[in-house]
Parts: sequence; C-alpha cells; structure tokens
Amino acid sequence: MSIEHWISKTRKIIGVGPNFKAFRAEKGITHSEDPFLFLKSPESLTTDEHIHLPLSLSEIICEVEMAVIIGKDAKHITEKDVPSIVAGYALVNDMTASAHFDTGRFKMFDRLTPVGPLVQEIDPCDVTLEMRVNGVLVQRDHTSQMLFSAHWLVSHISDIMTLREGDIILTGTPANPQYGKDGDTIELISPQLGYTKHTIHWGP
Repeated sequence: MSIEHWISKTRKIIGVGPNFKAFRAEKGITHSEDPFLFLKSPESLTTDEHIHLPLSLSEIICEVEMAVIIGKDAKHITEKDVPSIVAGYALVNDMTASAHFDTGRFKMFDRLTPVGPLVQEIDPCDVTLEMRVNGVLVQRDHTSQMLFSAHWLVSHISDIMTLREGDIILTGTPANPQYGKDGDTIELISPQLGYTKHTIHWGP
C-alpha cells in the first residue's frame, strides 16, 4: 500500500528529540535517560513537491529523519514484537518553526512534515539518511548511531499512549540540520528508503 493510504489514517505523529549521537554531541547533550517526545498533527503531513508555508513562520529548520508507520493498533508492545505492527518506513523532513520555540508552537503548524514513499522489509538499524539543500550535502548519518533504536522507541511510546493504525513515529535527525529559505529545494536520500524532494515557498 502507498504512503498516501497510511497517512489518510494518521491520527497523531510522535516526534523524538535528540537521538543521533553526533547531533547530541553537537548540541552538548549528555543525558541518556528517556528521549524527549513531542506531537505533530496529521495536517502537518504532505507528499507535495511544493510546500507553501505561511509568512508568519519567518524561518524553518529542515531535518531529515526516518519515519516508522504503524500498521496495527498497539499498546504495551514488546520490542521483539514491534515488526508485527509496523506497516513500513519512509523518509521525512521533520520541519521546525524555530521562531516559535518560546511559544511551544514550533511543531504545530500545517505542512511541516513532508514525507516520502513507503518502504517495507528493511532493517531500521541499517539505514543511511542524507539531506541535500540546493544540491549541497548538509546531513548524513546511519541509524546504527541512534541512542534509541526505532523498535525500542515504538515499544517505549506504546507504554505511554495507544498507537493506532496510520500513526507515525519520527525517530530523530542527524547532526547539522539546516535553515530553509524561500525557494530552497530539499532532497532526502537513502539507499534503503529511496528518494524524495520538495521546494519550500513562503506564501500562497
């Protein structure tokens, strides 16, 4: 089934805070307790190649990530059983409205989560993620360098809230996320997850 099929069912998107070791080192983050979690709305999802954002956002940080798409309802699922409830994985740009950090609105806006095609039958611990901005490589890392693995995150989050069919978990971004400007073309690339791109525009 296509990514469009699954995101038509999405009730919530759960994002994960600093998870890649290099990103944590870049930010001086040393604690290794439970990860920071946040929510995004289904309306933030888009597969469009041209992403039009409101002028009120003023600035956006772009972040390549691996998304886990939940295929079955789950609560208190064990880590070893996670593959049985996963529909697949996808590249995603977990955009952040950075000017709104202080108000708590930085992940709440529509169209802040462009997502690529669904991919099945991969090992989520063996995925390379890259982001290019206007053709220039700015982010690259491997999911083996996550502090919390994708399957651990699904299990952990299922102990906090019920996961529903179509829900999406964003597993964290590598070091060096980049500010996006009007007209920038963002390419997300992975040998395991494929390729997707979109261009950011401010205004209608």
